[in-house]
Amino acid sequence: METTANEHKGEKTKATKVAITVAFCLAVSKAVVGFITGSLSILSSAVDSILDIAASFFNFIAIKKAEEPADTGHQYGHGKYEAMATFIQSIIIFVSGLFILISAWDKFIHNKHPEVSNAGFVVMGISIGATVFLTIYLRYMAKKENSLVLEADAMHYSIDLYTNIGILIALFIIKYTGLTVIDSIVAAIVAVYIIFSAIKLSLQVSKQLLDSSIEEEVYNKLVKVLESFGEYHLDFHRLRTRSAGNEIFIDMHLTLCRKLTLEEVHQITDIIEHAISKEIKGADVTIHPEPCEHTGDDDSECNSKRIRQGLEKLQV
Repeated sequence: METTANEHKGEKTKATKVAITVAFCLAVSKAVVGFITGSLSILSSAVDSILDIAASFFNFIAIKKAEEPADTGHQYGHGKYEAMATFIQSIIIFVSGLFILISAWDKFIHNKHPEVSNAGFVVMGISIGATVFLTIYLRYMAKKENSLVLEADAMHYSIDLYTNIGILIALFIIKYTGLTVIDSIVAAIVAVYIIFSAIKLSLQVSKQLLDSSIEEEVYNKLVKVLESFGEYHLDFHRLRTRSAGNEIFIDMHLTLCRKLTLEEVHQITDIIEHAISKEIKGADVTIHPEPCEHTGDDDSECNSKRIRQGLEKLQV
């Protein structure tokens, strides 16, 4: 017996569309200013924004694919497309952090420091403002929709944000202290943060790809719901969980009184499934009922009468 919670799937695709739109506007504005001023740093930043568009579009495709309903070839749905996209993103983010770290070392060795024109400051300021909005929005949506791929997208844009903020901090310090080495130090700190964040994200999404059990907090919620119906079943066992995208698959064996009718067993399992789906967003629950071991005629040891009396209270 199965039940699947209704999802607001359009919210995730909407978030990626917002990301693509913001990145496109930034890329166009940077390209225009770059061509007008001839600034290579601004043009390179425009190219980076174009890569951001490609990354967000890749996530958009992954989310659309993950939202497709289950079919004969994918009976548990397509949720793991999100996990695969997130894992690929984590690799890209890790490489980006490594590149920044190598660049920081190169700057330190050759005593290089950024030189940004007034136009560059304006574009960078606008870029930081837009990226702050986008990062906060994507992280909010990632938490709301329990989406690792949106979290990866937010982290991807965070690279630009931290890098640009780092450059501004370095320029400010260099201007007032003349300490050019600070640029390399700030870049290295940002790079290390990005690398560790990418590793953390890859380990987190690997749990989905390897069908690990759900998080302990969610698992405890599940057990609490089952225990709240303890007077209507004898025990639950073989409780197994895993996740794919923002769907959580739960299956278990539930021991019930053997004197209950098939209709009553179905009624109880439906009620429990509904309660779990209400408490745990995205839950897809399968319950296998089993008869109790009591085979005697002594009704004093049987709770079927009490269960029948209580079923009306449980009906949804």
